[in-house]
Amino acid sequence: MPLHDWIYHWEEGGGAKVLKVTAAILGFIALAALVDALAYPAQCFSNEEAMETAQLARNLARGKGYTTETVRPLSIYLLRKQAPPGQAADVLNRPVPDLATPPAYAVLLAGLMYVLPFDYVANQNQAWYFAPDRWISIFNQGLLFAAVFLLFCIARRLFDLRVAWVSAALLAGSDLFWKFSLSGLSTMWLMVVLLAAVLALVRLQERELKQSEGFGSLALAVCVGACIGVGGLSRYAFAWMIVPVLLFIVWVAPRNRGKLVGAAAAAFLVVLGPWIARNVVVSGAPCGTASYGVLEGIPPFPEDALERSFDPSGGFRRVGPLDLMDKFVGNARDIWRNDLPRLGGSWVSAFFLVGLCVPFRKPALGRIRVFLAGSLAVLFVVQAAGQTHLTTDSPIVNSENLLSLLAPLIFVYGVALFYTLLDQMHLIAMNAKGAVVGGFILLCSAPLLMSMMAGATGDVHSPYSPLHIQRVAGLMRSDEFIASDIPGAVAWYGDRSCGWLPLDDDQQFYLFNSLKPIKAVFLTQKTTNSRFLSQMMREPKSWGHFIFECESHGEVPSGFPLTKAPSHFLPDQLLVSDQARWRNQP
Repeated sequence: MPLHDWIYHWEEGGGAKVLKVTAAILGFIALAALVDALAYPAQCFSNEEAMETAQLARNLARGKGYTTETVRPLSIYLLRKQAPPGQAADVLNRPVPDLATPPAYAVLLAGLMYVLPFDYVANQNQAWYFAPDRWISIFNQGLLFAAVFLLFCIARRLFDLRVAWVSAALLAGSDLFWKFSLSGLSTMWLMVVLLAAVLALVRLQERELKQSEGFGSLALAVCVGACIGVGGLSRYAFAWMIVPVLLFIVWVAPRNRGKLVGAAAAAFLVVLGPWIARNVVVSGAPCGTASYGVLEGIPPFPEDALERSFDPSGGFRRVGPLDLMDKFVGNARDIWRNDLPRLGGSWVSAFFLVGLCVPFRKPALGRIRVFLAGSLAVLFVVQAAGQTHLTTDSPIVNSENLLSLLAPLIFVYGVALFYTLLDQMHLIAMNAKGAVVGGFILLCSAPLLMSMMAGATGDVHSPYSPLHIQRVAGLMRSDEFIASDIPGAVAWYGDRSCGWLPLDDDQQFYLFNSLKPIKAVFLTQKTTNSRFLSQMMREPKSWGHFIFECESHGEVPSGFPLTKAPSHFLPDQLLVSDQARWRNQP
C-alpha cells in the first residue's frame, strides 16, 4: 500500500473508525476502573431487591428451578389459596416458587454464574467485599457500555455525529447510572432493552417514510414487540411501554398499521404471556406479589405491611377508590417536584423540557420526541401508582425509578438543543466552540467527578456486611429456617432459607412458626434504628419493642419460644435462637 493511501486509511478511512472505537472502549474501561477504585470502592450490594434477584439466579444456576430462599408471608397467602385441597399447610415443606421477581434478569445472571468462577465465601480480611457482587457489577458496567453504544447509534440516525458523541459521553459520565450499574438491579439491562426497541422504532420509521417494500418493517415491528415483552419479563411495570409503542407504530405506518401493530402486539404477548400464565396458575395473580404493589403504602398497608401479612383480605376490603387516589396524587406530587427536575441525575434534561417547544424541520425528529413525551407520561402514571416501600428505602436507586430509563433519550434531545443554541453563537474561532462543548460535558458529569474526588467507604452502620452475615448464617444448618428483617441478604450472602419478618412477635410469628419451625430470628439496624416513641413504645407487639425489652431487661421477653441470645450483638443487632449455637464458634 502506498504511503499516502496508508496515511489516508488511518486518518480518514476505515482505520480511523477502528482507532476511534478502540479509544472509546479503552476510555470506558479506564473510567470504570476509576469509578470502582475512587467513587464506590465497597464491593457489596446495599439493596435487598438486588440480593433477592441474585439468590434466585444462584438457585437457577444450581438447577433448583425458579425457587426462592426468601419467603414472603404474602407469597404464602397466595400459594395457600392456589394449593390443592389438603396441601395448603404444606407449602413451605417443598421448594417455594418465587412470586415477586420477573425472570429475565435473573436468568441472565444465572448464565453468568454458570460460566464464571463465582466464589460465594466472603473475604475474611474485608467485611465489605463479596466477589459475586463484584462480578455482577462488572457485568452491569458492560451493559452500561452497550447502552452507550446503542444511544450513539440512535443519536447518529436522528441527528449527526456531534450529537451522537456528546450524548454518549453524557451517559457514560452520569453518576446516577454508575450507581445503578453497581447496585445489582436490573436497570442497566432494562435500559439496553429499551434502547434496542427505540432503535428498531427509528429504523421502522425510516422505512415507512421511504415506503420501502419487503418484510423489513414487519421484522422490525416483531423486534420492537419482543423487546418490550423482554422488558416486561425484567420488570413488570415496564410492560406498560407497549401502549406508546403501538400508538407510535399506528402514527408512522399508515399504510401497514394493522399488520405492523398486530405483529408487535403478537410478539409482545408471545414473550410475556407464558410467564403471566405461570403466575396465574401458581398464585392466582398475573404478576405474583407485584400485582398488589398498587395497594402498598395506603392506610391498611403502611410501608411493607402488605408483603408481611399472612391474610391481607381484611385490608383489601377496607381499601376504597379515594385511598388509591390519595396515594397516586401524593406520589405524583413528589415525582413532579423531585424526580422530573433531576431526571437522569443531570440538568441536561432541562434542555429537553425547553426543547419541547422548538420545532424540527424533519418530521421524524418531532415524532420520536412526541413518542418520548408520551412514554414519560405513561411511566409517570405507572411509577406514581405503583410505588412501594422500595422507594422509601432507597429514594433514587431502586427498581421503581422508571423515569430514569428514558433519561438517555432525553439526553439526545437536550444535546440537540444545546448544539442549536451553540451554532447561533458567533464565536471567533472553531476551537472556542470545542471548549464550550468540553465545558458542557464536564459540567453535566460534575456529580461523577466529585464522587471520585471525594471518595467513599463502606457504611459501618449498614447491616449488609457479607462476612458478618455469613458468620451468623453459619450457625444454622442448611435445612433450618430463619426469619430476619434483611431476608434477601441472609439468603444471598448466608445461603440460608430466610422468611420475611412477620408483622409482630405474637400471633403472626406463631402462624409463621406453625407452617415451618423458625429456629432463629436475626434483627439488624433496620429494626434497631426504629423510631423510639412511635415504633418501639406505642407498638407493644412490634419487633422494635421486642428489641427494647431485650436491651432493657437483658433477656428475651417471657413466653417467646426462642430464648437464647448472644449478648455481644446488642445494641446494633439481635440474634435469638432455640439454642446457644455460638458457644462452640471462634
